[in-house]
Amino acid sequence: MNDDNGPPDDDRTVFMPSGGPPTPPPTSPAPAATSLNTSFAPMAPRLDGDRIQVGDVLNHIFEVKRFIARGGMGEVFEGVNITSDERVAIKVMLPALAADPNIQAMFRKEAKTLTRLSHPALVQYRVLAQEPQLGVLYIVTEFVDGANLADVLGRETADLPTLTGMLRCLAEGLRAAHALGAIHRDISPDNVLLEDGRLDRARIIDFGIAKDLDPGSKTIIGDGFAGKLSYVAPEQLGDFDREVGPWSDVYSLALVILAVARGRNVDLGGSFVDAIDKRRKGVDLSDIGEPLRGVLAVMLAANPAERLRSMDAVLDRLGGGAATPPPVAPAATARDAAPKPAPATSSSSLKYYIGGGVAAAALLGTVGYIAFGGSGSTPPPATSTAVAPSVSAAAKARAAVTAVLPNVTCSWLDVTQALTTADGVTLALAGVAGQPIQAEAAVSQAVQKTGASVASVDFAEVAPIAAEACSSLDAFRAIRSPDATTHLAVPQRHFEMSRLADGDYAGKIAARTVLNLTLGADVKDFALYGLDPKGTISPLIENAAVFKAMEKPGFPVADLGGGKYRIQADADAAGWSGILLLTGNGGFSDDLVATGAGTRSPEWRKRFADAAARGGWRAEMVWFKMVDELPN
Repeated sequence: MNDDNGPPDDDRTVFMPSGGPPTPPPTSPAPAATSLNTSFAPMAPRLDGDRIQVGDVLNHIFEVKRFIARGGMGEVFEGVNITSDERVAIKVMLPALAADPNIQAMFRKEAKTLTRLSHPALVQYRVLAQEPQLGVLYIVTEFVDGANLADVLGRETADLPTLTGMLRCLAEGLRAAHALGAIHRDISPDNVLLEDGRLDRARIIDFGIAKDLDPGSKTIIGDGFAGKLSYVAPEQLGDFDREVGPWSDVYSLALVILAVARGRNVDLGGSFVDAIDKRRKGVDLSDIGEPLRGVLAVMLAANPAERLRSMDAVLDRLGGGAATPPPVAPAATARDAAPKPAPATSSSSLKYYIGGGVAAAALLGTVGYIAFGGSGSTPPPATSTAVAPSVSAAAKARAAVTAVLPNVTCSWLDVTQALTTADGVTLALAGVAGQPIQAEAAVSQAVQKTGASVASVDFAEVAPIAAEACSSLDAFRAIRSPDATTHLAVPQRHFEMSRLADGDYAGKIAARTVLNLTLGADVKDFALYGLDPKGTISPLIENAAVFKAMEKPGFPVADLGGGKYRIQADADAAGWSGILLLTGNGGFSDDLVATGAGTRSPEWRKRFADAAARGGWRAEMVWFKMVDELPN
């Protein structure tokens, strides 16, 4: 994840820095560079056998010419196809990623779509390949000489015709991508190149393949926030049921055009809470002339249901429709296109400090004082996209999988994506599972029973959980709240760690996590517990009375109105954490719920089930991860 005040993504595919190349990575002496169209000797063995060097020829095709940049997922080089003399950009995967078969499968699936994209406004992906001698996995794209839009904002003024032309060009490119089911999710000036420095030759880069990867967790950011804080849509920050799709790119594209018009970045960032509140208040467009102002206004509606839902709609508002037809492929369904995230295991412990009291929660790091952020106005009611009379294969698959998940033993899973593609239904899930292979098989069988074929089931965001946790997971899942009922949510699955300026971890590296809690009239009482993948469960908030006592100045509760609360916590260690919410008529007993993993016998499960039945208890659960992927 990126903060607008932090360093830019260094894994840009085709950006050529105007100020000269950065210092290349330290490597052992490189072999002599090969000339174009000449024969060459095999690469000599070397101690750093999984790192490429200037002069290497990958797969006897792509010669590495120059180091460009290093990012969180690997390194980017300029290269050349020695057969065709074409200049290319080479993005090299980290060795830990290249060695993981699950990551390789994910990359190949993404590449299958991206290499089919062809549009003047999109940088062309050439190939995903693996160098057999070094074992490195890499992506090749066309190389574009040009300035990055983020670096030239404000240097030149753009009139309305230029702005409108740029909007049309980029909208047509994204229309082609959306038609193949590729949602960018990170449209920002950093990801727009200006070929020859010209606004009318804007090109979009970095479509999420191998973006923001954590080699230890086999993960890419998804479900919630993925992108730069000032440019992402409200639903990417947790509002509006986190329904991310083509309409999310619509919002971000409007902000990019607004930044070009003003010659500076838009001011929709700041803290995470500020970013949400600024979007709810709406974007001021008073300085933009008509008719562009009217188009941007409907692209920037905070509520996705009120926003232009597709690039087709954007082009229609501009007039004349699309000039370039998109590739022929099934378009992503409005509800089902969403990002893909992911997990891993950890073994550290975690504590929550709530209102000065310590509630030990054996989670995955050390969480300090829970500081609730932002006052703000009452957030708009969550919305969901209505299912059309003709239900898509993806919608049927989502419903079928949701119905079968309560029967998948030793798991707590949620469907985060259901997408109809040319190859069938693509699904992504998040949560935890003690037997992921069996869980994935159950999901595939549920889809097949709807008559649809299964293109892929993405379990990258499903973290393994210890067998000791199975008894409690099965007990909680038996009283799981209906899928349509949500009282507990996280705006994102991953929280980046950085050096915090305030709080218990001021000056230290920690993550600032956020929980959203909704307590409507249907919630008579509740309790919160912390979870970890080893099966440990620890009390956080015993009941509603304890929570209510915090609702006064100096205590850590931010009441947003309408029964909505936001919890912002600081965590100083990387790893996965879970939060369990129990709602009902009360009577929650820490001795019953937060027992040791070794004491949850069949007799314990019966006692829990009896107590849950008496109290009308319902369970909800969320899992998220603290990561340290960016320079601090």
